[in-house]
Amino acid sequence: MRTIRTPMRGNPFSTSLPANTKRRPMSRSWLWAVLALFAAGCLDPGQSGNLVPRTVTEDPSLPQIEVAGTHLHAEAFGNPNAPMVMVLHGGPGVDYRSLLPLQALASEGYRVIFWDQRGTGLSQRHEASTYTMPLYLEDLRQVIEHYTTSPNQPLVFIGHSWGAMYATWFVNEYGDYGGRVRGAILSEPGAFTKQQLDAFLNKYIGSVGLTSEQLNDATWSAQFISAADHARADYLSAVLSFGGAPAEHHDPRHPTPFWRPGAVVSAKLLNIAQDEGFDWTTHLAGFQHKVLFLRGSLNDAATLEQQQELARSYPDADVLTMANAGHEMVWEHPDEYLGHTRDYFQRIGFAGVTP
Repeated sequence: MRTIRTPMRGNPFSTSLPANTKRRPMSRSWLWAVLALFAAGCLDPGQSGNLVPRTVTEDPSLPQIEVAGTHLHAEAFGNPNAPMVMVLHGGPGVDYRSLLPLQALASEGYRVIFWDQRGTGLSQRHEASTYTMPLYLEDLRQVIEHYTTSPNQPLVFIGHSWGAMYATWFVNEYGDYGGRVRGAILSEPGAFTKQQLDAFLNKYIGSVGLTSEQLNDATWSAQFISAADHARADYLSAVLSFGGAPAEHHDPRHPTPFWRPGAVVSAKLLNIAQDEGFDWTTHLAGFQHKVLFLRGSLNDAATLEQQQELARSYPDADVLTMANAGHEMVWEHPDEYLGHTRDYFQRIGFAGVTP
């Protein structure tokens, strides 16, 4: 769960392009060069495309779908009639770019679906007052239905970080969704209850030192740019969380790519969770399908004990640790992650169709 209490951080264009041709992630040198142009009055920082990439409402050429009154940046790969793999990115407020290695499953007979959640990535931005928890849950249901081609089309969730929490929230509310949800791969969810979230954030945020480079970068940037609009807020969020929290142990040799974070929705959902509380374990006992928890051995926040505690909320769940991996295991160790995914699909009988 990539959450640093201020707005947070962390793929798209034509489905015919391979993942490695996508727009490159922000680099730190690029950030400073852009700041210099703003200071000189050459660029408008509030205009998307300068500080951060444009959203689907600003660039209609981006792949997108419309559900529940919003435009979502989304793309799907593989046979539309094949079993569905619903990929849920982290945050809340990140995007799916770092999860694109999972696109490889499309060539193995699965329909692999990626989407930037409401208000984040390259999806449409909204005012904070419009974001509610029921609406966010309904988004997921409608995305499933948008890509469904037959009433009994089976699906499995692959959720990373917050995305693993999102998948659990859906299962707690809808069970196996009329027999369609056959399982889930949950990669380092932060918490399933308010109490668990508080404990997790203490470890997560506690790893960010007051003299850390990322806080210094954000403070320096704030001298020139205020979070007066979505573009500015998303930019400052990207600077703050560039590289993630130290507890997550990102590999500096493989920087995690992202388009742009959703600062407003990130802060709003976290505030709702803190103010109203939540418990997404109340009906999990009725989910009679095996669930796989995948974690990286290097993550000091999503420890083995913490993930085992979350796994006990499900009646049938295994916890598997990937050695020498941090939080961004999909991006940094795609072959190993895909190998565990294939093994899990075989164990639960979730077979793809002939491509």
